[in-house]
Amino acid sequence: MISYKKIFHIFVFFLFISFLVLYFSSANGYYEDLNNKKSSLTEEKIKEFENDIKNGKKINVEDYVVNVKKDYSNIVSDFGLFTSNAFAKYFKKGMNKLFGGVDKMVNN
Repeated sequence: MISYKKIFHIFVFFLFISFLVLYFSSANGYYEDLNNKKSSLTEEKIKEFENDIKNGKKINVEDYVVNVKKDYSNIVSDFGLFTSNAFAKYFKKGMNKLFGGVDKMVNN
């Protein structure tokens, strides 16, 4: 015989695991995006900057900053992104239906 308590526990465990997967994938993407937005100075640009200061040239920051942005996308990451987006979309729909049903039961 199926125990409703066991089904509820499995459902809550599934929700928790889903939350963790979505949370960490979001957190990792956010961290990667922050790293891509950072800019770095190369040794050559630092020396060029120092020489320009010694020579008294007008200094513009954009001339010395090098934006480093790597593209890590491949077939596997594209599939992972597609799967994550699809999962998030249907998970959201399912949660809206679930809580919409609970709302109807409570308000009736």
